[in-house]
Amino acid sequence: MARTPRPWTVTRHDPIEKLEDNLWAVNGDVPGAPFHRRMSIVRRSDGTLLFFNAVPLEDAALAEVVAWGKPAILVLPHDQHMIDARAFADKLQLKVYGPKACEAKIRARVEMDGTLDMLPADPSIQVETLHGVKSGEPALIVHHAGGRVSLLFSDVIMNNAKASIGFLPRMMGFAGGVKIVPLFRMMYLKDKPALKSQLEQWAGLNSLVRLVPCHGDLVPAGAPEALRAAAATL
Repeated sequence: MARTPRPWTVTRHDPIEKLEDNLWAVNGDVPGAPFHRRMSIVRRSDGTLLFFNAVPLEDAALAEVVAWGKPAILVLPHDQHMIDARAFADKLQLKVYGPKACEAKIRARVEMDGTLDMLPADPSIQVETLHGVKSGEPALIVHHAGGRVSLLFSDVIMNNAKASIGFLPRMMGFAGGVKIVPLFRMMYLKDKPALKSQLEQWAGLNSLVRLVPCHGDLVPAGAPEALRAAAATL
């Protein structure tokens, strides 16, 4: 039997994080779990908005986002990041893109406009598939004014403080700073050297100023060193 789509449901979230002229984010609760999730919003060069992950917003926050740019695209990290994907895409009339590796699972729950390789190009955003990861999960490289760069991650890099998540996630190794958590390694990782090499390459990006994970705190300083330290654990 097909799963009944979850309707537009706003759960607790923080105020909008206005990180750059073309990058906003919103951190909030994962429905039904003692965990947090972040949606990143990138304003493309044509003024349209790309959403990475889907988090329904309170009316005032949603109105501010829509006034900032025209909602256009939802990028799904993979099929396990879809709690609110369909309702979010339907409400904002978004085109939906996701990894080819889990395309069938995504299409079973939401109408897709294409896989990540079909995403309309924009000079401010690079969408890169993680090497050696089974789900085809992407990272987004977002370029800002002055040459600054932010790296947006879904599950491969987390930065959860112990006090921010529940007891069970802490016991499962989700807390403890910038890291590749044990569950990710077990479920999704198939080629450690390939992923390590890619993360080390990104750590060398000129003007890398922050890491923006879907789960956990932003890394607004020392991003290259944090990324290298996480890669060194592979």
